[in-house]
Amino acid sequence: MAQLTENAMTKETFYDLEYIIKINEKRIEEYISAYQKVLERFTNIIIIYSAIAIFLVPICQDICFAEVKHWLLLSCFIVFCGLFLISLYNTIRLIMPVEVSYLKSPRSYYDTMRLQYEQTLDIQDHGRDGKIAKLLQASYIDELEEALEMNIRVFTRKSSFYYNALMFALLSAVPFLICLCFHITKKGDKVQQVEIVNSDKFINLQLNQTDSKMSRNTNTTTNTTTNPKPALPTGTSTKLPGIDNAQVIRSSPNIIKENSQHIKKK
Repeated sequence: MAQLTENAMTKETFYDLEYIIKINEKRIEEYISAYQKVLERFTNIIIIYSAIAIFLVPICQDICFAEVKHWLLLSCFIVFCGLFLISLYNTIRLIMPVEVSYLKSPRSYYDTMRLQYEQTLDIQDHGRDGKIAKLLQASYIDELEEALEMNIRVFTRKSSFYYNALMFALLSAVPFLICLCFHITKKGDKVQQVEIVNSDKFINLQLNQTDSKMSRNTNTTTNTTTNPKPALPTGTSTKLPGIDNAQVIRSSPNIIKENSQHIKKK
């Protein structure tokens, strides 16, 4: 038993073509899986962008319309724009499609390439199949190595783009928070000023409204005899128990067609 395990251990060497094929196939699967995980983590960048986008427009309005005038706000906004643009550039490079290497069908080896070896090589019948088998394995290893090298380059580039996009997005959040503080304090001051200035106007508005209501009430009492109200449509199609159905005011629902904003009324 110990001798069998020892032979199995000694067989897995880089002199064995089957072992080389196995480790190359394993590495290709690992790098393809790692590449897919990099793309899956793209949602982390989207979360940061979404949080920034909530207050980005109001902060831009503060600066463009000079609602807040402070050198620190302008400086932080410029730093934020620079860092955010770098992050956005790396994000675009991250999501851009690239060429990823995948292995071709095994039939090209045991069918097409095997026939080519048999037709072109002048090999004697003794040991002929074994030599062609080794040549086919060598051709397969060549494909594996090329595919692995390409996938390593793709994974390295995408990992770099993801790292830069995430780090610069986090760095841009620091000056953005300072700009957000300026916006919040500006909004609080503006609300207090509106409450103080418009308090007298609000009192006068209430007085005017009460006067207008009193005048309207007097006008309606005098005109009730001359201008009667139009008759409302009454009467239901069903006979409800305990009430006079002829006195019930008709009411119809709104009919909204699916995937349409048009409201149809009966």
